[in-house]
Amino acid sequence: MVCKGWWPQYLPNITKLLWEDHGNWCSALKKKACMFIHDHYEWDPQNHCPINAKLAKSLLEHGKFLRHGVDIEGHTNNFAHPAPSGLIINFFYMGSNAIASIFPEVFEKEVPCPAVALTTTAIKVSLDEMVMEGREVTFKCDVYADVYIDLLGLMVKCDTAPVHCAKTKALHVEWVSIGMNGSTTSGMNMGFDVDLD
Repeated sequence: MVCKGWWPQYLPNITKLLWEDHGNWCSALKKKACMFIHDHYEWDPQNHCPINAKLAKSLLEHGKFLRHGVDIEGHTNNFAHPAPSGLIINFFYMGSNAIASIFPEVFEKEVPCPAVALTTTAIKVSLDEMVMEGREVTFKCDVYADVYIDLLGLMVKCDTAPVHCAKTKALHVEWVSIGMNGSTTSGMNMGFDVDLD
């Protein structure tokens, strides 16, 4: 049993555990990320590797893979693309051993930013593999920690604009609602960005 109020105190250790357990976490998350990128981004119908590599490279430019259009007021929907959104719900909330059921205190109100950063990092790993035309890219802490940190920084950047802070918070809460209901529908500057329009 986990004592009430433990979450803030152990955040760094949980994050480290997620990164270091390569055998299970990273491979399972990467496998699911590959499925989600294939299902939720546009690819060459003939499945030509060089064409798909260019498409993946385009998605990685300025973090386009994170965005999903604009709202009715013309504000960019940052961190709202169905691929990372679906992966967050699937990985953290689905199944009998879902992390959200193991750590309900952490995951019952909203998806924590480190979980969002971890899943969006896994999406980037899968897109990097597409850019490499199918050659395996290893999801390792020493390679992708800077991406993870950069993504956390982008979430902090979103929080500096009231409109985007509210939208991001609403997304984190919506993902919990979808995940809890069992539905599967929707450092180093890595060159990603969010639009604070």
